[in-house]
Amino acid sequence: MKLLKSIDKLLASMGSSKAAERGHSAAITEKIMKDVPGELLATSEYGGIWAGLQELNGYVFMEVTILNPTKIKTFTGSTLTFLGGDELVLTSDSKEINSEYSGAYNSWITLMSFEITKKNLAFIKGKKFDQIQLDFKKKSLLFDAKK
Repeated sequence: MKLLKSIDKLLASMGSSKAAERGHSAAITEKIMKDVPGELLATSEYGGIWAGLQELNGYVFMEVTILNPTKIKTFTGSTLTFLGGDELVLTSDSKEINSEYSGAYNSWITLMSFEITKKNLAFIKGKKFDQIQLDFKKKSLLFDAKK
């Protein structure tokens, strides 16, 4: 078993994203958290969700960066659900989502965009949620809110 882990480490160092995904077990560090652009909204043991705002022609978009050992690839879009007393569900602006592997973070980086209203923005800024759930295909990732 130790031999297989050593082989995966070697393959990951040579650029194999599948080997890196199999061998990924390190928890996310504070240094990595500071390097990702945007405001940290939620974390899990191995990743997190960061968000920033962008305004285009009067529409406000929340640009989301997800750092996680799970590769996300879908052509049907995703939903981001803010769970707590009230629930807010946002649907991704684009249907095609594809993660990119980052050797610097030793994890997958997924970029998504969500159109939001001022009411939704107030909900998010007011931290009126305890967890964030990302749903894509038939999978879900759960993150705890950063208070």
